[in-house]
Amino acid sequence: MNTNDAQTLSRKERERLFKQREIVEAAREVFALRGFSAATLDEIADKAEFSKGTLYNYFESKEEIFETVIADAVDDFVDVATRTCTDPGRSLRESYVDFARQLLRLMFANFSIYGLMMREFHKMEANTHLATLFPNLLIILADPLKRAMGEDRIDAFPPEQTAMMFLSMVFSLFKSSMHMYHGDVMTEPRIHTALTGTQVEAEIDKAVHVLERVFFCGILARESDEDKHRCFIQS
Repeated sequence: MNTNDAQTLSRKERERLFKQREIVEAAREVFALRGFSAATLDEIADKAEFSKGTLYNYFESKEEIFETVIADAVDDFVDVATRTCTDPGRSLRESYVDFARQLLRLMFANFSIYGLMMREFHKMEANTHLATLFPNLLIILADPLKRAMGEDRIDAFPPEQTAMMFLSMVFSLFKSSMHMYHGDVMTEPRIHTALTGTQVEAEIDKAVHVLERVFFCGILARESDEDKHRCFIQS
């Protein structure tokens, strides 16, 4: 909600939104530490410093709280895509590399919640908010592809499917990087990672290099090839 929207709400409505946000933030920490199944409403209430009964004034169940936590995470993906992929003056490569780098930084900084999201995403298949967010995310990611196709800089491919492939590659590279340090990161909840800031940036650099090489040039390209300066998808 933006500032103008907040200013039009009554004090009671603002207080309600504030308490709801406090519950969601507390739940985010509890779910990240304990996992969905092990986490309890009592723990969430204690973390938020509310009574368990207060939680039911805002959410019907633990499942609904969890869906809100995950929807917030996807909202963050949409924000990153909006920042990096909506400028028509940027090339496809610039947009996608910037998107990948910013998204990876976000995920490494909050890897417990994103590990949880990937473990439990099947629980949100019927979530209407997520059903809207993901298509919107793909529409934003498809824009740089459509611009590049319109300028005849790349071959014509289904833009949304191609955008989804790129997004899946980013997720996969994040997971593989984390597995190198925490083999159980996608099966067990953890509260923090032992990676230093320097290690995180090094992992992001490696991931972005793979993305550029595979997505933009293709794994069959060779330095000695006649068309070594022409990638399958150009910048």
